[in-house]
Amino acid sequence: MKYVLGIDSGGTKYLVRACTPAGEPLAEYVGPPAGHYRFERDEVLRRVNGNIDACLARFGGHRRDCAFLVCGTTGIDSDRDSRVVQEIYEGLSGFRCPVLCVNDAQVAQFAVTGGVGAVVIAGTGSIAFGCNEKGETARCGGWPPCIFGDEGSGSWVSTRALNHLSLLMDGRVEPSLLSGMLSEALHLEKREDLIGVCIDIEHMCWKNPGLTALVDRAAAQGDAYAVGILREAAQHTFALADTIVRRLKLAEMPVFRVGAWGSAIVKSPLHFGFFKEQFEAKYGNVEVRIATEDAAMGACRMAAARLAAGGQ
Repeated sequence: MKYVLGIDSGGTKYLVRACTPAGEPLAEYVGPPAGHYRFERDEVLRRVNGNIDACLARFGGHRRDCAFLVCGTTGIDSDRDSRVVQEIYEGLSGFRCPVLCVNDAQVAQFAVTGGVGAVVIAGTGSIAFGCNEKGETARCGGWPPCIFGDEGSGSWVSTRALNHLSLLMDGRVEPSLLSGMLSEALHLEKREDLIGVCIDIEHMCWKNPGLTALVDRAAAQGDAYAVGILREAAQHTFALADTIVRRLKLAEMPVFRVGAWGSAIVKSPLHFGFFKEQFEAKYGNVEVRIATEDAAMGACRMAAARLAAGGQ
């Protein structure tokens, strides 16, 4: 039986899904991450092969019957990255089909817009990607954290929340609902405790206890500082997506789509609401939406569309 394979290769998990060429799901499997920038090549291949075979085993699929494979992955940020990842997947034993490897933002964009439009992703980090009717693409954001390219993301919201605590400890702001919730969640009693958190963040060994969700809860209860954080986050995510809209001239279409992706925006009613408000205030022909399918399904949809267009 012929099928297409869609892969979402993220930093914490590897989701692979098989669908019929018509887009009907056959099977899925969630396995360990296999980022080319995190592991040696042999380990990447071991993980990729294991994850794919586990998915195929769930519906009795064979590699030779795959009609198209699309992998959306983190870590494709340059032509060199693209070549490295493409070479890995094109070299997988047993596959005889076309293979396309792209940044994970591209499969997310396809999942939420159907291929034409823009998407902003605000999860741990932030990035925007889009494609117009001519097939022209554009990307904005997604810079490494040391350059601070995560504006409006969960990491950014968490940092702004910690900044609120530093202002409180300095005496520059009054205690608030947000500061109390932060102190309780982080068990911070004095200045040295907050500095310790900062040092852990610098050394990339801090485990975020869910500060983004905490900011959302405080904002829902009317905390002015928490609301301000989310409003500012939405200004950043709007700027990312609007840059794509302008570069690709999407607003020249009768109606164009802008999607939101990632927990920092789609799980935050205020963040998404502020984001949507800004787009609808600027454009009368925009449709702002949240994805109803995951990125692996977006990859399957992209594979099926490429197959229908001639397999390239």
